[in-house]
Amino acid sequence: MAYKVWIVDDEEIVCRGLAQFVKWQEHGFVVAGIANSVDEALLQLEHAEADVIFLDIRMPGKTGLDMLQILRKSRPGVKTVILSGFSEFSYAREAIRYGAVDYLTKPVNLKEVEALLERLKEEFEKEDREQEIRDNRIEGLLISVVKGVAEVEQEKYQLPELEQWYGFSARLLDNEISDEELAEKKEELRRNIKAVVPGSYILDQDVYGVFAIVPCSEEAEAENFVVMLEQTCRVEQEWACGLSKYKRGIRDLREGYREAEYALRYHMAREMHGIVWYKNIETLFSQSAPEVPDIVKDLTGRLMNPEERSGVAEQMEQALENICLQRPVIMQFQTTCIRCLIEMNSLLEGMDLKGLDLHGQLNKALEKILFCNEYKATIGCMTDYVRFLAAGLERTDEKQLGKGVIREIQLFIRQNYSKNITLNMLAEQFYLHPNYLSRLFKEKTGKNFVEYMTEIRMEQVKKLLENPENRIADISIMVGYDNARYFNKVFKQYMGMTPSEYREKVLKKAE
Repeated sequence: MAYKVWIVDDEEIVCRGLAQFVKWQEHGFVVAGIANSVDEALLQLEHAEADVIFLDIRMPGKTGLDMLQILRKSRPGVKTVILSGFSEFSYAREAIRYGAVDYLTKPVNLKEVEALLERLKEEFEKEDREQEIRDNRIEGLLISVVKGVAEVEQEKYQLPELEQWYGFSARLLDNEISDEELAEKKEELRRNIKAVVPGSYILDQDVYGVFAIVPCSEEAEAENFVVMLEQTCRVEQEWACGLSKYKRGIRDLREGYREAEYALRYHMAREMHGIVWYKNIETLFSQSAPEVPDIVKDLTGRLMNPEERSGVAEQMEQALENICLQRPVIMQFQTTCIRCLIEMNSLLEGMDLKGLDLHGQLNKALEKILFCNEYKATIGCMTDYVRFLAAGLERTDEKQLGKGVIREIQLFIRQNYSKNITLNMLAEQFYLHPNYLSRLFKEKTGKNFVEYMTEIRMEQVKKLLENPENRIADISIMVGYDNARYFNKVFKQYMGMTPSEYREKVLKKAE
């Protein structure tokens, strides 16, 4: 990425000389625009980006100092370099007080300009690294909050306020694409969301999905977001998407995430088109119906585990009979069952279940449930559907099934190595028993979970150490180690030398 430069000077020869003769690209910069007055520059910058502005101190009308004061308020992140004559040195000093990063005297020495560009580039790269660390930290904290792993401590962790927003969940429908294609599609979605609503926070919730916090002050803005996204992201062909109800404040994060996920699961289970709004399916997931998520996760995990699959139908029957002991209204109970099937179907959707018409069989099961007028008949429909799933999974090639799950987990680790990932967390995330996951992971990869996690992190550390600008303490945090001493210990065990020794060796070899 090239940093964008603007040149603002009333002398045309100065503007064109700088633009033409400085080797901008060699130093990582590009001239994005030229202006011959402050008013012209400010007008153009309303619709343009700028990282550095080379600014003449004296111009007719508004001066460079006037523009500096304006930029200080409107564009505090822009770095400004003052161009001045020797007689204007006092103005240049004043400009430094207003926030200019440096000044150059006219006639401008090209070598001085290029030396300055190198310094600016180093500053930008340092700021980018620091911003990346901050962004990763905020993203990690937010995803921990939305998933209920951490409590909301806004002031302590300096989390954003999130005044008015909607939650947006998206999951890629095709899980057979390459790692490179997957990364490209997720990045494309991120860019499109940011293009429609620039202030959005986009969190990597799992291998194939993202969760976005989309600031919107009213429903009309959310509707516009949906329309624009359906047009730009081809959601009907590539993504399953769900949108929460209107939310306010950071303490609504978990609820917004839950609603968006329910809408997304409904989308996947019922093969809907376009983005599903939670408000349109709210009755299916109403708080009045008994909760089922824990049941679903447990039974779905058992269905995917060949060692536990045979008894799942009976376990489902027992779980539903326990709910019946609460004597819910029959419609409430049926709503619970429908929710259960929809969530179970959405969780199995990503598996390669050849020959199983999940959507068709689900619709038949839902129709049967809606015609039942008693608890026992409803439970019978549920157990019949679970037996159908168990039989289908039994016919599926277990090796292929296991391979698909492990691939997802490997992708998840590679994309989230900087976060605190545990085997139990992965087991819960992918609806598997921890012992079964541990055995399956070792069988498919030849490494246990800890060995694989360490390998991914250490390979990334080696890349980061090649850049001498990266502090070792920062690298430790960037790859998921909060304790620097432990990080050094793990690296030495893996490489046979300390991070400092490895860096010294690499840099000597490069000389």
